[in-house]
Amino acid sequence: MWRVAAETSAVGIEISAAVAIGYFGGEYLDSKFHSTPWLKWIGLGAGIGAAIKALVRVTRKYKRALADDAAKDQKDNDQK
Repeated sequence: MWRVAAETSAVGIEISAAVAIGYFGGEYLDSKFHSTPWLKWIGLGAGIGAAIKALVRVTRKYKRALADDAAKDQKDNDQK
C-alpha cells in the first residue's frame, strides 16, 4: 500500500515539474532570443504533453497490475 502511495505522489510531483520546467524554460528562451511569448507557450505545451504521458504510463501500469491480480485470483479460485 505504501508503495502505491509513493508512486502516486511521485506522479503528482512529476506532472507539476514537467509543466513548470516547460513554462519557465520557454520563458528563459524567450528572454534569450527575444521571441516573447512563443517559446513560453511551446514550452508549456511540451510540459503538458509530458504530464499527460506520465499519467498514461501510470494508468497503464495500474491497469496491468489489476489484470494480473485478477488473473492470479481466478487461478487461485480454480485450484480450490
